[in-house]
Amino acid sequence: MMVHFDYNQYTDDELLVKLGEGKQQALITLYNRYWDRLFVAAGNLLDSAEEAEECVQNVFIGLWQRREILQLTHKLSTYLATAVKYQAITALARMKREREHLSASENLPVSTETTSPESMLFVKELKQRIEAHINRLPPQCQLVFRMSREQDKPVKAIARELGLSENTVKMHLKNANRKLRGDLLALIFLFAYTPL
Repeated sequence: MMVHFDYNQYTDDELLVKLGEGKQQALITLYNRYWDRLFVAAGNLLDSAEEAEECVQNVFIGLWQRREILQLTHKLSTYLATAVKYQAITALARMKREREHLSASENLPVSTETTSPESMLFVKELKQRIEAHINRLPPQCQLVFRMSREQDKPVKAIARELGLSENTVKMHLKNANRKLRGDLLALIFLFAYTPL
């Protein structure tokens, strides 16, 4: 008889032990436990929800990569809050550099990085899978999500355009993120840790 453990019952410290043993479910549990507050923390520093999501994902990918050597001197919540703040500051600096480079080299040819065919195939597959997950959202939730993420429209503009309250738009975004984040984390792992 197979025993199923409810990882949600574990404390952060117990989950870190499981994480050190290579249990992906421990990471997914921590991801779901802390995603909301880390997203808000990153979002308070960044204007882009997409950038904020990427910061949170980077923190958890880093946690997974360091799982065997991780030694925390503070509570996990403190570590994650500091890590996401660092990621957001790094993202701000990168965006600033990108804006400066863009304005300085508008008339220069764009340099292309060399990417292996395998990497391009993985990126294409990842995008297709993410799109499939987004397509499974309820119609209005999907519309709000796409306007926010793909058209980079703020909540106020989406609410005005669709004739919805700002709270309804926020609720749709929260629901979309909740439905997508577990699936997307699994896809990120598939992409990041499949040997080429």
